[in-house]
Amino acid sequence: MWQNICDRYTTWRVKGKLTTCGKNLRARNPGLIFLGEGSEVHVGDNVLLERDVRISTGAGARIYIGDGTYLGDGCNLLAVKELKIGKNCSISWHVLFMDTSSHPLGVRGEIPTTKIEPVIIEDHVWIGCRAVILKGVTVGEGSIIANNAVVTKDVPPRTMVAGNPAKVIKEDVIWE
Repeated sequence: MWQNICDRYTTWRVKGKLTTCGKNLRARNPGLIFLGEGSEVHVGDNVLLERDVRISTGAGARIYIGDGTYLGDGCNLLAVKELKIGKNCSISWHVLFMDTSSHPLGVRGEIPTTKIEPVIIEDHVWIGCRAVILKGVTVGEGSIIANNAVVTKDVPPRTMVAGNPAKVIKEDVIWE
C-alpha cells in the first residue's frame, strides 16, 4: 500500500514537468527531470519510468517516449536536440542516451565544434543494461542491444549488436 501511495505521488510530480502525457504513466523518479528553456518531453500511454530515471534537455530540445515503453533504474536521457524512443521498447538499467558529443572537438586546422545529431530508437527495441547509445544513431525496429554495448552507428531492424564499439552479432532476431 505504501509503495502505491509513493508511486502516485512521484507520478504526479513527474507529470507536472511533461509537455504531454498519455494514460497510465507510472514514474518513480521525482526531481530527476532537468529541462532547458522551451524544451519538450512527450510521454505516451502505459509508460513506466523506474527509479532514478534522469531526463535532461537543452534549450528547445525534444524527447519522445512511445506507448508501452519501460525504462529501468538509472537510465539517463540527455537531449540537446532530439531523442525519440518508440513504442513497446524494453530498456534495462543504467542505459545512457546522448545526442551530443558535449564538448567542442576538432583536429588541427579545424575550428572545434560540438556535434549534435538526433537519436532514434524505433519500436519494439530491447536495450540491455549499461548500454550507451550515442549521437546520430538510429536503432531499427525489433533490434536487441546487448549489455554494455556502445552504439556509435545505426543498427538495422531485427539485428543484435554487442561490444565497444557495437558490432552485428546476429541478424533476423525475434524477441518478446
